[in-house]
Amino acid sequence: MSITCEKCDAVCCKYFALEIDKPTTRNDFENIRWYISHQRTSVFIQEGKWYLNVKNQCTYLDGKNRCKIYERRPAICRRLDPGRCEYHDKNAVREIKTPKQLERYLEEKPIRRKRKSRV
Repeated sequence: MSITCEKCDAVCCKYFALEIDKPTTRNDFENIRWYISHQRTSVFIQEGKWYLNVKNQCTYLDGKNRCKIYERRPAICRRLDPGRCEYHDKNAVREIKTPKQLERYLEEKPIRRKRKSRV
């Protein structure tokens, strides 16, 4: 079976994501809580990496969810692997949209305190 974007509703064209440092301290998680307190933002974890996700549709997307500049689309769009997108693999990403979901994540994976080094 070949994977195409024919039936997709342009999921990848309706947000952009930037990799962020994996949070390790309570302060790191407080920063994430601040990020997700803004409208149309979330964080997600994919293959152990953390990303800030901003829901914001691409200006080149037409009314039928197709790229108006497909032949000249940006390099990042060309690198996307349709077989690994969230349309085809709904379990590929763990998204955290609200502070309550972040708290649940912290309950599942408590913060490990770093030991102070002795000098």
